[in-house]
Amino acid sequence: MDIIKSAFATPILIKDWESSQSINSRLMQIILEKESTSPKVQRSNIGSWDSSKDLLEWPYEEVKVFKQRVISSVQEITKSVTKGRYEPRPNDMLAHAWANVSRAESYRKIHNHESCTWSGVYYVKSDLVKERSKGSGNIEFLDPRMLCISTDLPGCNFGGLSKVVPREGRMVLFPNWLYHYVNPVEDNSLRICIAFNVKLETQASRRRLGGMRPLGLAEQRSQVQV
Repeated sequence: MDIIKSAFATPILIKDWESSQSINSRLMQIILEKESTSPKVQRSNIGSWDSSKDLLEWPYEEVKVFKQRVISSVQEITKSVTKGRYEPRPNDMLAHAWANVSRAESYRKIHNHESCTWSGVYYVKSDLVKERSKGSGNIEFLDPRMLCISTDLPGCNFGGLSKVVPREGRMVLFPNWLYHYVNPVEDNSLRICIAFNVKLETQASRRRLGGMRPLGLAEQRSQVQV
């Protein structure tokens, strides 16, 4: 029996949350107020505003709803990729999040995220009318198998891109190492989103770290003994 096996697939969860209008309307108000009073944090953002990474600590009920959506989505994608063998609990998740406000001509450079398990983005507001380009404001993921770019096979997506259109209430989850970027917003529109990182503390990782101690504390003890 001949089998064509699909190897090294990269999971990307695209989840559209229904009944999000009132939550997103309030989140938009909160984020725009933050933008007006807080300086921009520079990351991969060009021309847009990023908040600090303390969004999950903001004291609003809508932030709590967003947090629950992150938990649910992380459980869904993790359970899927582990074929049901692992469904993390909220207490297994370490996370931070930050807001982004993008207007005309803003974009994000190619980047991936810091060491964690999953990264994601949730779209609060998307007025992309795409007058000049269908790709305006889209998030695009690069094939992580770098050698694929040398393959010339018509109709095959080796070395290609995976594109996701931002829509209000849409959450996108992906491995932190997956390179991606955001196309320039090519019209006079507004896009507001929340980006986040989640690190899973599994039992295996706790066992591996069980015998390890912070170097700083060890250094302090050695200095005291001397």
